[in-house]
Amino acid sequence: MDLLTADTHMAIIFYLTFALLSLQSWALEMQQPFLPEGESFRLLSVDYLSWQQEGSVKSAGVQSPIVITNQGLCAGGTLGRNYKSYLSFIDGCFIYGSGNAGSEKNTITYNQSHISVYGAKVSLGIGKYVSKAKTEIGFKVPAMFVAQTFSRANSSTLREPEAFMTMASLYSRWRFEDWFVQTEFSKIIGNDLVLFSIGGGHQF
Repeated sequence: MDLLTADTHMAIIFYLTFALLSLQSWALEMQQPFLPEGESFRLLSVDYLSWQQEGSVKSAGVQSPIVITNQGLCAGGTLGRNYKSYLSFIDGCFIYGSGNAGSEKNTITYNQSHISVYGAKVSLGIGKYVSKAKTEIGFKVPAMFVAQTFSRANSSTLREPEAFMTMASLYSRWRFEDWFVQTEFSKIIGNDLVLFSIGGGHQF
């Protein structure tokens, strides 16, 4: 299923390029520690999220997948600890946004727009500092719960998308003194759908 193809290719190219540059920088720095070991940190952030989910609709014995394209904001924070040139952390945020749903087969018409979505996302992560400006890249394992209400036609049966999702993610974070910009690209485990986010925040 070709979903979010442009976003997927863009994210793959971006992360491969960034990883190569980061490895070069890491080699030049010769793995010198960037922060005191054991120092903790706290971040507050707001991210823009874009992701897709999949359900199905059945009418007159014919079934069609439906794709829900969602976008919204996720506001929350991060608690973490530094270990020389790498870090571990847990983060979480509350989601509010909206989505559009549509069937993939012309034989079944199902369309709904401006579907309110809300939920929460929690992640465990580990990252590596790749410059003395504390630029970092790493991996996250997010779990996300979202709730949406879909309309139902009298003559059709609707299978709603899963409300709970687990993911595997690559993330990056660029720091500008106490401020930062961050991105995340996630593959939803169990299907071909992805999530992309970009945002920023402040360290305390």
